[in-house]
Formats: sequence, C-alpha cells, structure tokens
Amino acid sequence: MSRNEEFLKELKCSGCGQSITDFDRNADTVTCPFCKKKFLNPFKNSESSSEKEFYERKSGNSTFIIPFKEDVESFSDQIISHLTTTSDVPLDIFNQLSFDRIEKLYVPYFTYQGNFYCSWNCEVPIKSGSNTEYRPHSGNTNGNFKILISAWGNASDSEENRLPSGIAQFIDNFAVNNEIGNQNGAVFEPSMVQNSDDQNEPKFKVLNANQDSRSLWNSYGQTIAGRIAENRAREIAPEGFRKLKCSTSVELDPRFLDKSETVLVPFWFTQYSYCNQQFYFVSSGVNKNTNDWTHPVDPALKTMEERFGLGIGASLILAVIVFFASSWAWATIPLGLALTLFIINLNINNKNKEQRKIAARAVFGDQEILNKL
Repeated sequence: MSRNEEFLKELKCSGCGQSITDFDRNADTVTCPFCKKKFLNPFKNSESSSEKEFYERKSGNSTFIIPFKEDVESFSDQIISHLTTTSDVPLDIFNQLSFDRIEKLYVPYFTYQGNFYCSWNCEVPIKSGSNTEYRPHSGNTNGNFKILISAWGNASDSEENRLPSGIAQFIDNFAVNNEIGNQNGAVFEPSMVQNSDDQNEPKFKVLNANQDSRSLWNSYGQTIAGRIAENRAREIAPEGFRKLKCSTSVELDPRFLDKSETVLVPFWFTQYSYCNQQFYFVSSGVNKNTNDWTHPVDPALKTMEERFGLGIGASLILAVIVFFASSWAWATIPLGLALTLFIINLNINNKNKEQRKIAARAVFGDQEILNKL
C-alpha cells in the first residue's frame, strides 16, 4: 500500500462498526477496543478490488454531491415550529409575514484528509484515604482525520449570488462531520440539480467554489485537524484529569492540497419579511437539527421574558442566602416566589403560543406540526 493510500484508510471494526484510530498499523491483527473482536489489519493485508477503486477515485480532482435527506415539508415544519414557540416573536407574525421562494442550496466544500499525531500530558487524581492528590500522566495517540471547509466566499461571489451575512457565517462555521463527509459517493452531474418546470417546486441554487484550497488549509485546516487530535487525547485521558497539554502534528495527504476534491453540501434556505424587515431561515439538508435563523422581536414580550428571568434568578439567590443565614423553613419563601414566577411565565408563553398556532392554522391550514407543538 502506498503512503497516500494509507492516509485515506479509515479502519472500522467488522463486528460493531466503530471507527478505530489508535492501533499499530504494522501489526497483523487489530483488536477492537469497543467490542474486543480481533480481525486482520487492512493496513498490512491486501486490499480488495473495490477498495482500490475507491482510493483511485479519491485521488482525482472531482466533484461529489450529497443528496438531500430532509424534504421541503420538514423544512417548512421547522419554520412554523420556531415562529410559533419562540417566546419573543410577535403574536401577529403569521398575519404579517411574506415568504420568498424556498431554495435548495448547494454549497461547495473542499475535502482534506490525512493523519494526526498527538503527545499529551496531564494530571490525574490519585485517592489516598480521604485525600486526593494529582500526579503527572502522559500518553500518545494517532489517527486519521477528514474535514470539509467551505470553498465558497460570500464577498468573492457576484452580487446575485451573495447571501445575508448571517447565512454566510453559518455556512463557514457549519460542522461537517465524517458521517456527512463520507456520503460523497455520487459523482456530480449537472442533471442532478435540474430545476423542474413546476413553479411550486423548490429551485436549486448551486454556488461555485471561489476560494484557493491551499490557502484554506493554511488558514483553517491545520487548526481544525489539531483540534481533532486534542479531542482524541481528551477521550482517552484518565477520568478526572486536569491541566491537559497537547503537542500535535498533522500530515495532510498532498493530493488534497492542490487537487482537493469538492463536495456539494445541501442546505434549505428561504428569506421572509415582516413589517418591511427581512429575515432568513437556513437548515442543513441532511440534519434538520442543524439550522440558523433570524426573527422579528416584540420588545414588550422580550422585556417581560427578561424581567421574569431576573425575578426567578433573584429569588433563587435569595433562597440560598436565607438558607445559610437562617433556616430551610425561611428559604422556602423565596423558593415559592421563584416557582410562582416560573409558572406565571410558563402560562403566559403557552397562551401566546396558542394564539400563534391559531394564526398559523389560518394561513397554512391544519398542519400536523401544529398538533405536536
């Protein structure tokens, strides 16, 4: 096996499927630290033809596409849910808002793969009777990394393709984990993002890579890969450790520096207006729980929420002070006040939520998501 192929190898246990990063690459066998199954080390044993084809495909300057897993109904449900349940959203939001067209946005990300090495030391607790002292402890770990960094820059694109700054920042900070990154099995073809003639169907918008892969690696990639190494050290350090210090080194597969493959990552995106102000909602097309949005704020509702929060916090602090200064019996008075304020605030928020739900049904009909809120 060549050195470049070794960079790309991800070892998974054939028994439990867990990824294994800390093992001897020269050993004949590997023992899974999770399920203890022993199996042949693919780093030392010959590869199958399908594996070779996979690595050969990875070595080119190609574009791959990740399909949408979340549909437009799921995206719409997210919007309705957020606008209905957020406490400081105006009560007339659904009577006043106007949506732009929902778009299926594809953003290009460069792929970087390689190896990391980390030497670490810390202090670990050692109990001696009722006392605990901390003693030095050290270790080493190594493994593979795969990261995706946005290859699109908002400021570098044309005026018509520029997005609100909040969305651009969300895209830059979007954490694409290995699970998402490995879903790049489909080689991109323009027909995959062909828009339908149906005007009611969401339209595709594909952004172009306008950044330099080498510059992105130097600016962000090494730091991100270093964090992966440090996180690995934290995972294997003994329980209760403190003062962890890491010395990391990162080796990038050179094929991913100047000929980095591009992965098109899917997002749902729309803008909406309320009282002549523009807002947006963006969500991962793979995981609906990863999203970002802006919304109008009712100053009166926001102030009320803040005052209830301050009142509850002050009551709890007072309860602690009274408990230590006097007795538990007296501390129950401010505790009761905190509970009362909490219940009043909860009832007001539920009442406002029901009012928004009624307005939402008038606009969108009896959506299933409204019955779940």
